[in-house]
Amino acid sequence: MKEKMQPEKRYPARGSAKKIRITRRGFIKQAACATALPLLSGAASGVEKPDEGRKLCYVGWQVGITYQSGRPQGLDRDYFMRLLDEMASQRMNLLSLMMMSYGYFDPEHDGYAWPVQNPALQHYQDTHCINGKMGTEFVREIIEAAAERHIEVQLFLNWGIWNPEKIRQGYPSAVVQTDKEGKTGGWLHCPDSPGGWQAGLDETKDLLEFYKYPNVMGFAFERVGYQSRGYCYCPHSRARFQSDTGIDMEKVDEDRIDAWKRDRAGDLITEYVQHLRRIHPKLSVGLHTQCAPGWGHDAARLAAQGIDLLLPHTVQFQETEESLHALIHRLEPNPCVLHFCTRDKRPANYNLWIKTPEIINQVFEWILRYPGANHAGFLFFNEPATSPANKKAVYENLKRFDW
Repeated sequence: MKEKMQPEKRYPARGSAKKIRITRRGFIKQAACATALPLLSGAASGVEKPDEGRKLCYVGWQVGITYQSGRPQGLDRDYFMRLLDEMASQRMNLLSLMMMSYGYFDPEHDGYAWPVQNPALQHYQDTHCINGKMGTEFVREIIEAAAERHIEVQLFLNWGIWNPEKIRQGYPSAVVQTDKEGKTGGWLHCPDSPGGWQAGLDETKDLLEFYKYPNVMGFAFERVGYQSRGYCYCPHSRARFQSDTGIDMEKVDEDRIDAWKRDRAGDLITEYVQHLRRIHPKLSVGLHTQCAPGWGHDAARLAAQGIDLLLPHTVQFQETEESLHALIHRLEPNPCVLHFCTRDKRPANYNLWIKTPEIINQVFEWILRYPGANHAGFLFFNEPATSPANKKAVYENLKRFDW
């Protein structure tokens, strides 16, 4: 779903951007590695141009084990070993593994992509996935092979985007988010529903305990929040709003609901991150968000809620230089590892901006001209759905950065 925003017209002058302190937690190499970026005058588009070769923290690929893999059984060991060698040759230092798929966007794959241990979650096991079976599981070997190449591993889940029929087999009270008329808008579940919330806690516990390896240094997730300003009006959200505010949800305007969502989603994110760190105390936690209106994500509060860095959707949909700069600036003071969509294969039910090498080159120019101090790196997505020509454009442009 496209996240709309209003471009901001002004950016901090040179030297005025706040310095960012990036928490290591075994995931970020240097505190403040995204700060103190040297800026040179004389830029295009009326903004100052950061020097090429500026310092980044992380550069890598996010890879769906099954999602958009183009293979009925998902990717295999040999695919990842070749990719690791390619990444090492390009000095990449981060591999993010998307450990689920959803048939709503990829009809060929639906469910979890590791050998799930929790019986309630096993209803959502992707039974076709090679890595989902104990006898053919291989990601543990990939995690160790990545460490040998000085590439850190991050695990990734899309909280709440589940096949409703399958997830309810283990969590009967899980509810898909609804609008005022009670209509659903996809597969995103409501965090106010007891079953939905418990499923999200259980899946992370199952995943992180199965892959409890020293080189699993990060975990990132999308959502833990609401779909948009029009959601959620399910009975659970209505009851929670009434309990928290003493007011009927139908009797207030969107601004009041948005304010409640920021408080409610903030509490949920805090609880979710605390849950993650009980399993893995040193885990770095990233949130895949643009802090779009209605989600409940407040950039000013996320660090206090336990979020170490943001992975904002970057050029999934058509952008301009101004709107991209406005997005990154709006997410200050959080360090941003840009979740840079390089795909030229469109998922089902998703009007993706199809990338070409020319588009990728242009976006890199925009990013190089960004005058803020919170750009901390790149996470390119999704490698199996990115053509060799687009990958070549990525690698050529990365030569202009240092990390």
